[in-house]
Parts: sequence; C-alpha cells; structure tokens
Amino acid sequence: MYSQLRRRLPMVAVIAGVAAVILFVFVMNLQKSKLRESEAFVQSVEKTLASLQALHPASIEDATFRDAVKQTLKAPHIVSVWLFTPDGRIVFSEGCMAASTASSDRVQELATEDTHRELDALPGGPHFEEYRMIMMAVSAMRREGEHNDIFRHFVRIIQGPNGSRIALVGVAYEVNDIARGLGWRWPAGILGFLLAVVVYWLALPLWVFLDARDRRDRALAWGIFVLIGNLVALLAYLLATSRPSAGHSSPA
Repeated sequence: MYSQLRRRLPMVAVIAGVAAVILFVFVMNLQKSKLRESEAFVQSVEKTLASLQALHPASIEDATFRDAVKQTLKAPHIVSVWLFTPDGRIVFSEGCMAASTASSDRVQELATEDTHRELDALPGGPHFEEYRMIMMAVSAMRREGEHNDIFRHFVRIIQGPNGSRIALVGVAYEVNDIARGLGWRWPAGILGFLLAVVVYWLALPLWVFLDARDRRDRALAWGIFVLIGNLVALLAYLLATSRPSAGHSSPA
C-alpha cells in the first residue's frame, strides 16, 4: 500500500500544483473583469444627474428640487449624494460614502492638502473659481478613501431658470458589480485554489518521508525539512540521495 502511495504522490503533487496555478489565474481574471468600469452604470448615473439639471430650480431651497436630490439615492447604482451651495457649503449629504460629512461643513475645509496645493499651483482664469469649487467638492467626497476603488464620483452644476449657478450636486456610484460581491465562482475558485495548494504542499513531504524511510535515511527529519522548504528542500533531498553513500562506494 505504501509503495503504491509513494509512486502516486509525485503525480498528485504535479496535478495539484497545475490546478493551483490555473485556479489562481481564474480568480485573478474574474476579479479583474469585475473591476472594469461598467459603461452602462455610467450612462445610468449620467441620466439621473441630467434629470436633476433639467429642473432649473429657482433656488437651492426649491422643495421639488430638494426632494429630487433625496430621491437620487433610489436611482440605480448611486450610493451617496451631496448638495453644495455655490460657495462650497454642504447643505445635504446622505449615503454610505457621506457618513463622514455633515450639513454646514465646507468643502474648503474637507478638501485634502494635496488638492489645495495642486489648485494653488494652477493659473487662474475666467472660470477658475468654478473649477476650484468643483475640485474641492470632489476631494471632500473622496476624502474617506477606503472605498474609492469600487465607487466613482460625479459633480454637476445646477443652474436656475436664468442660467445662474444655484448649486452643485455630487454623487458616488458603483463603478462595477464588485460592491455586490463576485458571485459564487469567486469563493469557489479561492476554496479550490487553497485546497490545491494544501494537497501540493503536503504531497511532497509525504513522498519524501516514505522514500527516505525505504532508504532508512532519517525519514522524519527529511519530511519536516521538505514540509518547510517545499520545492527547494525537495531538490536538496534529491541531490543528497543521488550521491552514493560512503558505505556503498566502489573499491579503488
């Protein structure tokens, strides 16, 4: 029985190693595909924001407009929404990414130091203050940082009936499906990968243990050595056992 196991273990290790590589590539490709930005998501969010811009409220306090801003959270893929006055005061914020901001906060205070330095380095212009306020609003929305890899942000200017700037609306939206999980294939792939690695890692020292035991050559020590060192230790064992021992050397 042990001799059959010893003969099969090298093939088991090879199959498990190949399976681990294949499953690793599968999991990485699955995650990479899920991380791609969905054009459909972007178009959906753009459509929602365009409907807000089409309202042209008389003021930021317009009841219909404010209700529409709150309803934005119910739109597909949008997870947070902010409403800013033209001078940068936050008058409304709600959603999972907006928990760290509050009404009466100002984007000038929440924007990062890097944002301030970058804006200070730019030349002014006719629309620079408007651009500056938008960039600070984006920085304020992104300041949490923890989930910026799975969420993206938009800021849009809201104009009144006469074309004057009434407010800024910002949203955080899902860039892809990864926020909702990767489905059953990802955990199944991870589990399969870990199982293949375990089988591969244990097959080598077990084979070395059985082989060294048949050779009467410190089986336990060699087995532990390969368990720790794996492939490098296996090569060391093969080199050591391929040399003829002193007791079996040919007479001169």
